[in-house]
Amino acid sequence: MKNELTAKRLQLALSNANMKPQELADKSGVNKSSISQYINGSHAPSNISSGKMGKVLNVEPMWLMGFDVEMRKELSSKSAKNDMIFLEKFSILNERDKKIVMSMIDSMLSNKGSGVD
Repeated sequence: MKNELTAKRLQLALSNANMKPQELADKSGVNKSSISQYINGSHAPSNISSGKMGKVLNVEPMWLMGFDVEMRKELSSKSAKNDMIFLEKFSILNERDKKIVMSMIDSMLSNKGSGVD
């Protein structure tokens, strides 16, 4: 089994979610035969498949792939609430205003990396 860590992590995530591989396939859109190969360790999931399965199983896709990251991204309830408020407000904007907001965010992020605050 060359992908043993991924196999064990996927089995754990399925168990924690009280979900069978078929249900994961149905909810994630990842082929059941592919999921079987991930579970038996014969293949590793792609970034896309890991993302789809991680979303359904509520785990970090990178964790599923065997990387040394937390199983779940921990968000404080305040942070999660603020994110939801932002998303709700952002979804109401028209396309032009969404582009403006995205441009502002990109600018803020690029300034953050350059040491300009």
